[in-house]
Amino acid sequence: MRALTKAPLCALLAASSFGCATASSSDPDAGKPSASGDAAIAERADATQGIRPDAGAPADASPPPADASPDCVTGPVNLLSNAGFDNGVAPWVEASGGGFALVVNQSELNGVDADSGEFLAWLGGYSPDGGDTDVFHQDFFLPADATPVTLNGMVFVDSAELFSIPFDTLKLELVNVASGASLETLQSWSNADEGTDWVPFSATVAGNYAGQTLRLRLTANLDSSNTTSFLFDTLSLNTTTCQ
Repeated sequence: MRALTKAPLCALLAASSFGCATASSSDPDAGKPSASGDAAIAERADATQGIRPDAGAPADASPPPADASPDCVTGPVNLLSNAGFDNGVAPWVEASGGGFALVVNQSELNGVDADSGEFLAWLGGYSPDGGDTDVFHQDFFLPADATPVTLNGMVFVDSAELFSIPFDTLKLELVNVASGASLETLQSWSNADEGTDWVPFSATVAGNYAGQTLRLRLTANLDSSNTTSFLFDTLSLNTTTCQ
């Protein structure tokens, strides 16, 4: 068992023209409009009337249907921002009972690299007197046409606990933003899930929350002995929607 342990935290952007012919009084046809004159008059009449609104269109042309849908790009779309944690903390919100940063560089872990990039989320990794809690969350909007909604990611559980009893636990939930109440638990882990490498996980949202702003929340509850670390990286909350 690697037993990753955290060190104390120090600190936390055309115009057209027309000519006129002059007739001679001796010309028997004088004063009679010529064929070319007729054409010019007709052309001039059209010019003074302007272009008709329906010019060039068939008389029975009909407008496009009112319910025609605009072009869009259909998913999948990742509803999470900074899902690999390589752009700092925001828009994630972190709160550690032990006062630790929850988004860290892989250099802060002993022998564990991030699944992607150089940063990851690290909950736990310390043993406070009387136990403590780490909370990590991000709010997101679920479009009205979003379906289905699936959470994917990578998890690494490292523990110094000696027995397969869930002393240290972590729940990944969907939460009502206004009340803070849990809507459903998508996945959970404990020290009994200890492994030696990153493991993929996937969970499908069961409820219908279309058109709502929700919170994805990770909560680690730790006891007062033998550390357990819950590491997360490369998250995606995928859905299909018209963008």
